[in-house]
Amino acid sequence: MAKRRKRFLQTKDVPAANLSFDEAVHMFLDELKIRNRSKRTIEWHRENFHAVRKVFREQKVQLSIPLATSTVKKHLVLYCKEQLNQQPRTINMRLGSLKMLHSYLVKEGYLDVNPLADIDSLKLPKNIPVSLTDEQIERLLRVPDRKTFTGLRDFTIMLLLLETGIRVSELANIKLKDINLKDGYIKIFGKGAKERNVPIQSKFKKVLSEYLLHRGDLDTDALFVTVDNTPLKVRSIQERIEIIAEKAGITEIRTSPHIWRHTFARKYIVNGGDVFSLKQILGHSGWQMVHHYVNLFSSDVFKKHQQFSPVQNLRLPSV
Repeated sequence: MAKRRKRFLQTKDVPAANLSFDEAVHMFLDELKIRNRSKRTIEWHRENFHAVRKVFREQKVQLSIPLATSTVKKHLVLYCKEQLNQQPRTINMRLGSLKMLHSYLVKEGYLDVNPLADIDSLKLPKNIPVSLTDEQIERLLRVPDRKTFTGLRDFTIMLLLLETGIRVSELANIKLKDINLKDGYIKIFGKGAKERNVPIQSKFKKVLSEYLLHRGDLDTDALFVTVDNTPLKVRSIQERIEIIAEKAGITEIRTSPHIWRHTFARKYIVNGGDVFSLKQILGHSGWQMVHHYVNLFSSDVFKKHQQFSPVQNLRLPSV
């Protein structure tokens, strides 16, 4: 009896066997647009597919649909790890996009099964998030000349990152209509277009009000703008903070917006904040990262407890 093989479903106009890799990718990205996925998510997948094409081209290996498990393990995972010395997180990103592409083809009826479903992601090293010290924060905040528009803007950006712990992509997307100074919050649109209100306090509201006054009325609704009155992009924000760190002479630690996010989380916990409100403010859908922060900064909590322990500061009666 002839050996049975997994066959492609013929329910679509074009069988998977006739689909090129680029055609499949194009269809998948269009599907993400239909699902109203964020531009950042779509671009993330596009970059991953571009990287996969480059890796296969370097090895003169043809990209086809479906990709065999052995092909992906050998020519993507092992090659990127051993020949290109790429980090596990980077390899997992490429692998994740390929898995989602094949899952989409299964769902649409182009494939019977996802041949990449059983490929495990590479184990990630447990990196301890670093955060800024008070002294480093003060040095950074002293750099911008607040008498100039760009200086006041950069000062406000850093203070907003420290006040809220929001992601740099979320910061870049803030519109004037999202700000509620009266009630003290900013409406943030996070991953998956999820909306949350992040509180801001009086000291930061004063700085933000000053910036808004100098910003003035413009054609764009973007909160943070360039000197040419165009919306400030994510990369520009990252570059501005890098320049400020260089001027502050801070080379012992990265000062990226994500480090400011870690710094907010640490200070929030150390100052007595609870995990429930921290999760809401940071916009995490699960508890894993929040508990990770708590565990990482537990030594700071111990120091705080030593300082404010009710029993330690109580005069006990003598025996």
